[in-house]
Amino acid sequence: MKKCVEEIIAKEMALDENMRPLYHRNCAETLLMAANKKYDMGLEERYFKAVCPYGAGLQSGKTCGALLGCLASIGVLFAEDKPTENEKMKALTEAYVTEFLTFFESQDCESIKPRHQDEKETCTPVKIKAGELLEELLRQEQIQEK
Repeated sequence: MKKCVEEIIAKEMALDENMRPLYHRNCAETLLMAANKKYDMGLEERYFKAVCPYGAGLQSGKTCGALLGCLASIGVLFAEDKPTENEKMKALTEAYVTEFLTFFESQDCESIKPRHQDEKETCTPVKIKAGELLEELLRQEQIQEK
């Protein structure tokens, strides 16, 4: 996931400084896009637009967009196609939230940014760590399935 997140950010940073704001991907978009690439989810652009409101802590400093982007990825990967209990998806969601809270000590953007945001790279460290946590969880899930 780290490589996928870094590629998305690098693509944005390669743009002219005046163009970057027009093509910026927030934390939720970046994490869903990275998971899409890493896990070959086959998502179209409209799915990334669907999570756009999650950025900047739901545009209000509340629940972190990186957390929400990763949870959206879990939903796409593990929610079942028909009405069910979705036990696996629920368990993975709970496990991911626990890991996220353990590392970041909060789920709120306004609390995470002061401790984890980089002055130059803004939320890049948050995006990378959130992606690494997701990748580790899914790697462990794959090991358990075998």
